Amino acid sequence: MSQDTPVPAAAPPPLPEPPLIPPPPPVTPAPVSPAQGESSPAAGAFGDIPAAPGEVDGAAASDETVPAAPRRRRGRTTLLIACAAVLGVLGGGGLGYRIQQQRTPTPLPPLTGTVLAQPKGAGVAPKPLPASQDRAAVFDSNLLAQLVPTPEGAKEDDRDWESLADYAENFTKPDGAFMEFAANDFRRAATASWTQSGHDTEVSVELVQFRDEAAPYAPGEISSWTTFDDDDEHLGDSHDVPGTMDGKVWGSAKAEHKSGYLPMYYATGLARVGNVIAEVDVNSLKPVKASTVMSVLTKQLERL
Repeated sequence: MSQDTPVPAAAPPPLPEPPLIPPPPPVTPAPVSPAQGESSPAAGAFGDIPAAPGEVDGAAASDETVPAAPRRRRGRTTLLIACAAVLGVLGGGGLGYRIQQQRTPTPLPPLTGTVLAQPKGAGVAPKPLPASQDRAAVFDSNLLAQLVPTPEGAKEDDRDWESLADYAENFTKPDGAFMEFAANDFRRAATASWTQSGHDTEVSVELVQFRDEAAPYAPGEISSWTTFDDDDEHLGDSHDVPGTMDGKVWGSAKAEHKSGYLPMYYATGLARVGNVIAEVDVNSLKPVKASTVMSVLTKQLERL
C-alpha cells in the first residue's frame, strides 16, 4: 500500500447493554444507641477501652445481621429448688406418719418396783391442834368473842362490831382513813369499852383485822401509829410489850385541856398478832400509869 492511500480509523468499542432488572438501592446501616444496653466489643473486665475504627464498623455490621439474645430471667432455678425441698419435707413427713400409724403399738415394759399396798377405807382423822397452835382459830374465828371480858365491878358501855365507816371515825381525818383502809383490804373490827373507878376512868379495847393477802399492811400500820404516839406531847415514854415484836404502851404525861371539859389524861397501847392489831386506850381525870395499860393489853394478847 502506497503512502497516498488513507488508513481507516479504529471503530469505538460497543456500549454495554442496560440490564433488564435494575439493581437494589444501597442500604444505610442504622446507628447503635448506647441506651439499648449493648456493650461495645472492646468493653471487658478491664473497663471501657476505645475500639479501633475498623472494629466499630465490624460491630455495626454484625448487629445489623445477628439479633441480640434475650436475657435469662433470674430466680427460677432457686424457686424450683425451694418448692422441691418443701414438697419433699411434707411428703416425707406424711409418709413417715402413715407408716408409724399402721404399726402395732409396742407395750411398755413392766415396772421394776413393787406395788405399794393401798389402805382400805378412810384414813384416820388427825387430831385437832390445840388453841395455842391453831392460828386459824384466831384469824378466822369470831373476832368479837376474842375481846377481853369486862372486869368485875366495871360497867360495860359497849361491845359490838365496827364497820369501816365507824372505825374511820376514830381518826382526825375520817374520809382519808376510810379510803386508805378500803384500799388496803380492811376485813373487820370489833370494840368493847367499860367504865370503872367511880366513873372517872374509861377503858376501851379495839381489835382490827386486815386481810394482808396481796401485801402485809398491818405491820406498817402499827409502825405508823407507834411513830405518831411517840411524838404526842400528852404521852410519856414508851415501854415495850414482852413477847411481841412491835408492841408498845405509853403512860400519860400531861392533861389535855379542851374548852368546856375537865382536864383529861389518856394513855394508850398497841400490839399485833399476825394481821390483827389490838389497841387499848385509857382516859381518866387522873394521871394514868403505863402499867395500867400494860395489864389490859397483856390480857387481850393472851386471848389471841
